[in-house]
Amino acid sequence: MTEWADNRQSAFSFSFDDGFISQYENVKNILNQNDFPATYFILPPFLTDSLPGIWRYGTWPMFLEMYNENYELASHSLNHPDLTQLPIGDTLTPNTIHHELYHSKKMINERTSSEYCISFAYPFAIHNVLVDSLTSLYYESSREVGDVANQSSLVGMDWFKLKSNQVEFDLPRDSLQDDLDELNTFINWIDNSIQNGTWGIHLAHEVVPYAELNDLLNQGAYHPIANEWLILLCDWLEGESDQNKIWIETIGNVTKYIKERDSYNYYIISKSNFKIEIELTDTLNNAIYNHPLSAFIAVPDEWDFVLVEQGNETEVLESFYTDSMQLVFADVIPDGGLIKLTKYEPNFVTNENNNDPQFFSLSQNYPNPFNFSTSIDLVILKDSFISLRVHDALGNNVATLVNKELPAGNYNFKFKATGLASGIYYYSLNTGRNYLSRKMILLK
Repeated sequence: MTEWADNRQSAFSFSFDDGFISQYENVKNILNQNDFPATYFILPPFLTDSLPGIWRYGTWPMFLEMYNENYELASHSLNHPDLTQLPIGDTLTPNTIHHELYHSKKMINERTSSEYCISFAYPFAIHNVLVDSLTSLYYESSREVGDVANQSSLVGMDWFKLKSNQVEFDLPRDSLQDDLDELNTFINWIDNSIQNGTWGIHLAHEVVPYAELNDLLNQGAYHPIANEWLILLCDWLEGESDQNKIWIETIGNVTKYIKERDSYNYYIISKSNFKIEIELTDTLNNAIYNHPLSAFIAVPDEWDFVLVEQGNETEVLESFYTDSMQLVFADVIPDGGLIKLTKYEPNFVTNENNNDPQFFSLSQNYPNPFNFSTSIDLVILKDSFISLRVHDALGNNVATLVNKELPAGNYNFKFKATGLASGIYYYSLNTGRNYLSRKMILLK
């Protein structure tokens, strides 16, 4: 199993506290431009069902919309108290630690359906050994504030001391230029995390256009961020992500990945030149821990293409040769069912001159060779789950252009080779039943 998903060098998570309306109006749109997820630590009683809401807080429909777009909804307690000043209490007694922890989680779970609320952030980032212990009864991890990144492996109560970097801005903030020192410092912090292979977490609250920043500061907002600042950060992160340097994911999913990766066992049930069967297990709660792990799996030398099946998921992968072994790079889920690998004979079908989508067709990229950017046209036969990926010569995924259900039709995708070295790359269309692949050349 790789240390981080997709064999990335490091991990990074955005997190935003309290459930402010600006997180829906501004953060969502900015992160969506780069397909970056985030964790929102909300105060459930402060979210209303409609506007006007409470003060600057958002609404449940806003945050549920983001949840349905694969953002994580996590708990920041019910009322934002200093938990260390509350009695232990129980789940039936308000203004106690148990009540704050249990009911904030319960309110989120009642509004969502596909997963549990598993992440918590300490109000005011204040906690102690007792609070940590009680938090561990309800959550899988909890976040505090700290200027160091988190290690790639954590054990025991370390999960309830996740460090997050809260950018604090020096005054005056009379122009966006005044905030660039903090941006450069934060980028250097993330870059150091990349070099060390660690997990950096960003902590922020409100995000507004720079023109609205001073008004928010005058209202007492705590170190709000300008839209323009966040856009610059995301642009830099996109470049690092395009180079496979960083995995950007929610705190909950990174938590799942690390715990699954550090607790899995595998058993080869059968192995022949025709079929390999593997059982992958862990000792974790399967209702929570169901995130795929990235794995290199050895296959026979003559298997150029491999059909990987687990549960209801199927994927055709192209194998590659490295370190004296033929390998495929696959995503697999512990306790997700028997993993079956078989040699696959792809149905290479192309129809370059017919725009009627009655065939699967993957056209040669144009221009080719190319410098920095190129276009890829494809045609799909019928409504299908489509994966269009770019790999280097060793089989490493360097870009995912699309990975979702698409209706039948003609499509054009732009590929930007940001940060990639000159050389030969492959782009492949995988529908689960058909696999089409072509070679392209990057010249810089």
